[in-house]
Amino acid sequence: MKLATQLSAFPTNKLMTGAGVTGIVTAAWAEVAPNYLPALAGPAMSVLVGAAAGAVVGVVAGYFVPDRVNEPK
Repeated sequence: MKLATQLSAFPTNKLMTGAGVTGIVTAAWAEVAPNYLPALAGPAMSVLVGAAAGAVVGVVAGYFVPDRVNEPK
């Protein structure tokens, strides 16, 4: 099996989307949860919810958004 190289320094679309959403959801959960779900508020739960949302969005984006083309070596 031949190795492939990416043509740019940017990560794949799935990775970039999932990582971006993780930070946004973590920050949003930390602001919203104490008001509406005080039992689920806290830094550990914010990170858990953010990571789960990032993973889900990454999978959904991976299904619909194609990655950049790689060049075979």
